[in-house]
Amino acid sequence: MAFWPTKYDDSRRRRTPPAPAKTLVRTPPPSSQPIPAAPAEPDGRPPRGIDEARTALRLAQLLRGTITPLRGDAVLELLEPHRPRLVPKPVNPLPGLAGQPPGRMLDALLRPIGQIVTDVLLPGVRDHLIDRLVTGRTAHEESLPSAIDLAEAMRALVSRMRGGGKGHLQAVIAAIETDARATADALTRDRRPIDVGGIDRLARALLRFEVRRMVLEALGGGSALQDVVYQSRRLARYSLHRATEAIEGFVADRGLKALHASLATLAQADGLIVIALRNLDDQEETKEEAGPFVEPADRKAMTDWLSAAWRLSDTLFDLVGKATAGGELDDLLFAALLRQLRSLHHFCVDLAHGKRPATVDALKERLITCGTALGQSVGDHLIAALLARPANPSKAHRLLVRGQMIAQLLYDMEQDTVVEELALRLLVAGQTLERPSEPPPSTSVD
Repeated sequence: MAFWPTKYDDSRRRRTPPAPAKTLVRTPPPSSQPIPAAPAEPDGRPPRGIDEARTALRLAQLLRGTITPLRGDAVLELLEPHRPRLVPKPVNPLPGLAGQPPGRMLDALLRPIGQIVTDVLLPGVRDHLIDRLVTGRTAHEESLPSAIDLAEAMRALVSRMRGGGKGHLQAVIAAIETDARATADALTRDRRPIDVGGIDRLARALLRFEVRRMVLEALGGGSALQDVVYQSRRLARYSLHRATEAIEGFVADRGLKALHASLATLAQADGLIVIALRNLDDQEETKEEAGPFVEPADRKAMTDWLSAAWRLSDTLFDLVGKATAGGELDDLLFAALLRQLRSLHHFCVDLAHGKRPATVDALKERLITCGTALGQSVGDHLIAALLARPANPSKAHRLLVRGQMIAQLLYDMEQDTVVEELALRLLVAGQTLERPSEPPPSTSVD
């Protein structure tokens, strides 16, 4: 799964000006509904233990192959910069063990370097992984080794050391599990309205959960891995519920406030796709059995979302259809309704998953069919307005602008034939409106 590059605001870390003199102000009473604590914001500083992490990764690679005296020299040279001052400089024991079994040669090599590995490298890798996965230190991340590769190297080194340094590995697992639970709790307790960026924020959180899962699998997380999987499923269901609530609000109310919430939700179609893909993966992985009266929670969340999206499309086509017939509707509001239809189509087209519900394909076909009907309707009403007696140029101009918007929608839906037919009508109508003194055409252009 691809991960989104994210740029975080670092302005909060700048030096703040001195606070002005305090004045006595009456403190307002606390709110009855406290805002839940949000997850810790990512830190722009580089993570600790970068050198130790790179060395551990290289050491795990060297110990994986055939052990030879030359490889022993390479291992000692690699670890020399990390050797504590009070630790004697190790000597390569392999030249005197020529012909011995590989396992014995590996044990002989690990004996003089064991203290460096358990006391220097593994603590450094522990701090490095915690900083990247929990604290969120993201500086220079593109140049750092993969967190999953580091987790595999850490587990391999602990295994080579016969369990030595396992406490550092367990510390990473515990920190990831605790952070995952705290993140899921904070996000699922937030009941504030979905604002611009809210869906994308939830999608990024799910992607972080995906990284946690892969790292815990590499570390052998066991029960911690199961807990993180549960928290990820819980967050995916919550995200779909919030998106469902936002668009259902506009279906029920049709007010400006509900329109803003619905528009802000569907404008983040890429985030919705990430959330839906995670939900479909959860359904495929868990394979919960549905009884005659109980529907699995993951499937129900997806069903509710698709049902709400279908009802929203009914509402949008109803409003847009009235506007294309010449009804009074602000052009900005008309454009906002079309943007929601475009986002719904984008969601249906790009939701690529082997287990995607058939409702997604049905909704996509419905959007195309109704969009095509809109193009035909606005063209018919535009020609009718031009032929009307007495002439109504203001209505014709309004329909011309709306026809251009619908043509763009159909173009985004890749309905080229319909776009060409509508474009011809719009061209003739535009030329007619530019020459108001001339009589309008006597026949419509089909």
